[in-house]
Amino acid sequence: MEKKIPFFKKIILSIKDLDKYNLLIAEKMRRSIIYLLELMLIFTLVLSLIMTYKTRELINEVCEYANENIPNFTIDENGLVLENSENTVLEINKDLKLKLVLDDDVTNTDNYKEQMEEYDGNFIFALKDKLVMTSNGTTTELSYTDLRNNYEIDKISKENLINIFQDNNLRFSAVIFASIFGATYLIYTVSSLIDALALSLLVIIISKMAKITLKYSQAVTIGISALTLPIIINLIYSCVNILTDFYMPYFQIMYTLISYIYIVAVILIMRSDLIKKKQLIKATIEIKELEKNLENKEKPDEKKKEEPEDKEEKPKDKNLGEVKKRVKGKLKKDKDNPEPQANIEGGEN
Repeated sequence: MEKKIPFFKKIILSIKDLDKYNLLIAEKMRRSIIYLLELMLIFTLVLSLIMTYKTRELINEVCEYANENIPNFTIDENGLVLENSENTVLEINKDLKLKLVLDDDVTNTDNYKEQMEEYDGNFIFALKDKLVMTSNGTTTELSYTDLRNNYEIDKISKENLINIFQDNNLRFSAVIFASIFGATYLIYTVSSLIDALALSLLVIIISKMAKITLKYSQAVTIGISALTLPIIINLIYSCVNILTDFYMPYFQIMYTLISYIYIVAVILIMRSDLIKKKQLIKATIEIKELEKNLENKEKPDEKKKEEPEDKEEKPKDKNLGEVKKRVKGKLKKDKDNPEPQANIEGGEN
């Protein structure tokens, strides 16, 4: 029966116990894929919370800035209408780099693609029929129709729109979190699966060079396990980047390099274990052959020892019989021919 390794134990094994990867590859490939999906779920959950927190800060700052700098406008069944009929672009550089664009002539951001590529901050677009927010490559849209229907408002002005955002900050945060979570999970999971499949090919190549036979499912498992530490490091880096704007130019290279190092280390450990097993088997066979030879050698020696003892006992028995025979004969002779007794009387004369 297949033994299931708990999720968090699998994380520890994948990061620090490289000599126990044989336990991981003993599982079926579907368990490894489920492990990756669970890992990406945690990754996306934490990242989405951080991004939502930052987006809430952004909304609060925008509301404060808008109240002071944005011209009056209205939003009704016809969409956005600016009071002065001029497009407005405002830039905030206090804590967050942000551009706020009000344009009641367009329904998409195509006219601002060049600005979005050149600007390294965030954008909020108030377009003809919707709000569009872009942050760290993630885009969130909110239509004015949904906004009016949800709050049962026929006409939205600058003042009540700011009030709506401030009074419903938590609700907007939930909508933003759901949008970010769905998009982020899909993107990062697909990307990680592609990385794992690419790494599995590297595992097969290195294992062939090391003369180790692995199934493709085992190679995929090693590839997924080798991604564990890079994924965790990527999560930490992404959170720090969102919160502090810290940027590491060659992070992606380091991310990939860590996976390669893990794969090479695991294959070398497997090769070392395989060599040790072969040596152990060879030593066991040699010991058994030696024991067998010793047993075969001891048997003739025992026969040789037993044979002289028998030969020595036979002469002993023969001599003892002859001695007994001579003693009996002498006793019989003494009985038949008694020795003369001393003459006591003649002796006295």
